[in-house]
Amino acid sequence: MSAIQPYDETALLASISEGDEASFKLLFEKHWDRIFSVALTFTKSDMIAEEMVQDVFVKIWLNRSQLSSVRKFNDYLFIVAKNHIISTLRKKIVEEPFADHLVEYFKEISNIPDEQLLCRETEALVLQAVEKLPPQQQLVYSLSRQQGLSLDEISSKLSISKNTVKSHLTKALHFIRQYLQAKAEVEAFAILYCIILGIL
Repeated sequence: MSAIQPYDETALLASISEGDEASFKLLFEKHWDRIFSVALTFTKSDMIAEEMVQDVFVKIWLNRSQLSSVRKFNDYLFIVAKNHIISTLRKKIVEEPFADHLVEYFKEISNIPDEQLLCRETEALVLQAVEKLPPQQQLVYSLSRQQGLSLDEISSKLSISKNTVKSHLTKALHFIRQYLQAKAEVEAFAILYCIILGIL
């Protein structure tokens, strides 16, 4: 495992496909917050969101033999997460009526042929929102989401505490999501797609 670089996705996926738990843990740590964020957005429940994260990554681990042929893990993760969220919301329709329209919405929009175009349009809205952020939040967002630095790396680079970095990032993401919800006509799908791709 020591020979694998933290963000060498191809090597990580190959290693996980062979059953390397340390590599899987690294992958989980890099991506879990995206699934949690989108699950929380639609379920409004920390407990359900945490369960979704666990279930999604359990499915990925159980099907780890497929990972060696995955070219873009973000796309693979999007499919697994989207299908799981749809399935979970469908089961909870009776308990949570608000989920009904989300299930139907995702069923309809999942057949749109140009999902990448939709996300590119949403990325433009994200850039607009980022430009409205305070300078420090803007910088932290850029280092995290655009340059892929960890909270620890950002903390070291900016000489501020990890908690301060986390606070700036949390506020930035909250503002961007609120901005998207106000602007995007297909906000639910767009936000889901962009969170999993790492934009949000």
